[in-house]
Parts: sequence; structure tokens; C-alpha cells
Amino acid sequence: MKPKYLCEDEDEMKIIMGGFYHESNTFNPFLSKKEEFISAEGEELLEYFPGAVKEFRNVKAEIVPSIFAGKMCSGVIEEESFIYFTNKILETIKNEKNIDGIWLQLHGAIYVENIGSGEHYILKEVRKIIGYDIPVAVAFDPHANLSPDITKYANIIRAYHTAPHTDQDDTYKETAKALIDVINRGEKVTPAFVRLPMLLCGDKALTRMEPLKSVINRLKELEKTKEIILASFMISFHSGNTENTYPSVIIVPREEKYYSKAMEIAQEIAEYIFSKRFEFKFEADLVSLEEAVDIACASQKSPVCISDSGDNTTAGAAGMNTGFLKRFLEKKHLTEKKVLISTIYDEKAYKELVKYNEGQKVNVMVGTSVDKYSQPVRVNGILKSKGSTILYNPIRKDTKPIAGIVTVSVGNVDVSITEIPDSFTDDEQCLSANIDPDIYDIIVVKQAYQFPDISKRANIQNLALTPGHTYQDLPAIQHKYTKLPWTIFPFQEK
Repeated sequence: MKPKYLCEDEDEMKIIMGGFYHESNTFNPFLSKKEEFISAEGEELLEYFPGAVKEFRNVKAEIVPSIFAGKMCSGVIEEESFIYFTNKILETIKNEKNIDGIWLQLHGAIYVENIGSGEHYILKEVRKIIGYDIPVAVAFDPHANLSPDITKYANIIRAYHTAPHTDQDDTYKETAKALIDVINRGEKVTPAFVRLPMLLCGDKALTRMEPLKSVINRLKELEKTKEIILASFMISFHSGNTENTYPSVIIVPREEKYYSKAMEIAQEIAEYIFSKRFEFKFEADLVSLEEAVDIACASQKSPVCISDSGDNTTAGAAGMNTGFLKRFLEKKHLTEKKVLISTIYDEKAYKELVKYNEGQKVNVMVGTSVDKYSQPVRVNGILKSKGSTILYNPIRKDTKPIAGIVTVSVGNVDVSITEIPDSFTDDEQCLSANIDPDIYDIIVVKQAYQFPDISKRANIQNLALTPGHTYQDLPAIQHKYTKLPWTIFPFQEK
């Protein structure tokens, strides 16, 4: 690569931007289809990645937007739907001449029917078009399942440094800066990649807790050194049964001459993380569903926030489980505490309930009977409110509704029924759903680790070890990991 931008005419730098964001839960039996994704093209796409756009505009680069497609985590993506969006990215690249760099946002845990890793497919196809001289930068989610081959196709790699994720735009900015640097110097760099022989629940790896807190601090310090430009820990996504379901450490050298140093550092950090494998713990108390309900009802403090961890829609579960609804309705005469069950996905029940006006009596069965965990429960009460679900987007510029939600009161128990899988991750979603979370003594959420707006409310947080598509007891579901060796931690160590 020859240096081109040092820098007589910065207007000549041309960057293609695009993205595909989806965390694919292979245990969820429902395929994710095209019509379920939101997408943005042209100038609208740029609104999703302001940090990267600002860096490119600072050097007067020409930005060519392709497409961004994404949706809340769910099941494996239907092949036809994946190819539809991927081809839009590839066609943009094919139609442009004199490309100097490509910047993408990809999740890292995309899994596609008949294809496998979506990220690897996209990047391989990109390289077929542009060859290997043009640098490619990718911003990833840290819950990424990546093969070491990723370093053949992407030069610039960085994951968010937070879980729950609050620094996405910072990662977009840093990857853009690194891409500009590589283009300006005209030097290809290769990331160092080290895979760990373990499987880790992401809900045990929060950046506000040790040992991940120290790991991230180390990565941040590395990015200030002369040898390293970007440093990441990919926690992995445990609800994916894939060949690449492993954590990994990826260190990008500032120059190719520092590759050996980057690999040495990657190995050192991987060894440190593995040495701390028994110290990754759940943040909240781990209890059964029945214990969670009893503790919450007996608590003198409120609110108590309970995670229905096995039906965590933010990690791709279907959100259909009715266990907590059934249990709290059985207990509603034994406590005066105000309870919110949020949310249960049942499109049929939603369509029946939305016909009524707020304040009217309703009587409907809620539960899809997809499995033994989603058995119908009778909801006989008052339609409290109607509202909208909105896409979870940490850099949201609006609150555009994407589907409906209704809330029914059965005595002191309120339950929200949704048209699509959902989870209350932030205050904007509650507002859009016409729900005031501050009136409740007990809140059940379809999460595992609780997002900041939920966590900040809780006097007590309980993580219920419930069954479902995102079950947290890895040894108990060892048999589901048919594509992994069972010699890795925690399968061979207790």
C-alpha cells in the first residue's frame, strides 16, 4: 500500500460505510426474517454512527453510505433474508471506484441458515471484490463468536469496552480513526488473535465488576501506547451453538512491525483471563423462579427487580415464557405489592387485547404453547394501557414505534403483552409503552444482567435461573453444544 493522504488533497479519501447487526440465538427455534429488521440507507445510515462520521468528515473524506440492517437479538437468520441485506452492501462496493477504505459495524454473533457465521461470509465476499490492499475496519459487539480467520479479512477490529454497552459511539470513533491512520500511512496491519479454551456466560462478565473491570482497564491503557492502536476482549455469546463460540482477545498493532508484540500481549491477556475463570460471577443473587417470587413478596425494600434470565430477549430468547406470570397471579392475594411482568410476547393475545379500550374488562389466555415454558395463563382483568415498542438502539435519534404493546391489570399484578419480542432496557421504552416503572414494588424483566435504567432503580436485584433459550447453567445444557469440544471450561472443571 502506498501512502496517499499526507495530505495534498484530503477530499480524495473515499470510505464506504455499512453494517449488519444481529445476535443470533441458535437455541431459539424461530428463524429471523427480512421483514423483522429495521434498515437505513443513504444519509439516514450515517445517523447511527456519529462518532465514525465525525472522524471521516474531519479529514474531508467522501463517505459512501451503503445499508445498515439490524434487529433485536433473536433466532438464526433466514438465508434469503441475510443475503438480501448483504448484497446491498456488496453492490455498493462493486459500484464504487477508487475506494480507500471500508468501515462496517457487525455484531460478531450473526449466524445464518445454511451459511454459518454471517460476519465471515460478509468479509470474505468484500475481499473477493476489493482484494487485500484496501483496509477494512469493523466495530464489533464484545459478545462476538469469531474465528481466527477474521484477521485475514479485517485489518481494524475493536469491540465495545462496556457490558452492558454504553460506549458504542466511542468504538465507532476509534475504529474510524484507526482506519484513517492506516490509509494515511499506506501500511497494512494484521490483528493478533488468541482464542480461550472456555465458554463464558456474558452475564457473568460485566465491566462494572471484577475481573472484567481490570481486563478492560488494561485494554484502555494499551491503546495509549505507541505499539498498539486497538485492543479488545470478545466475551463470546453463549447462546450460540457454533464452531466459534469461544472468547478471544484481539490486539491490533499500530504498525505491522509491532505484530509480534501484539501477539505477545494478546497471549498474556488471554492467560490472565483464563486464570480468573472461576472469578466471573453473576452480579445479582442467583435463585429459582419460586425463590425469586417469595423473596420479592417478603422484601421490606422496593423495588425488587427480577431477571427472567432463561427467557432473555436481549440475548435472543423468544420472550414467551409465562412462569412468572403464573406464579405472581397465584400469589396476588397474599401480597399488596404492586407487580409488573414485562414483557410476554404473544401476538395472538395482543391482537385480541388491542381491540379493547383502556379501562375495559378483558379475559384472554396469554401463552403460545410453543413449549412447556410458554403454557397459557388466563388473564382476567382491566386493560390498563396501550403503547408502542421501540427498537433498542443505544444511539437512538428518535422513538419511532415498531410494534404494539398492551398492559393488563389483574388486581395488583400488571402484565405487558407484546406484538413482537421485547424487553424494557431503558426509560424511553417504558415511556413509549405508557408504563411508569416507578409505581411498582416488583419488576420482572426479560433480561439477565439488568440494563442501567433498570439497575439504578433496584434496591434488590435477583437473577432467576429460569429455563429457556438463554439458560445460564452451562453444565446443565452441555449436550446442546454439539459444535464445541467438551474439554473446555466449565465442562471439564467444577
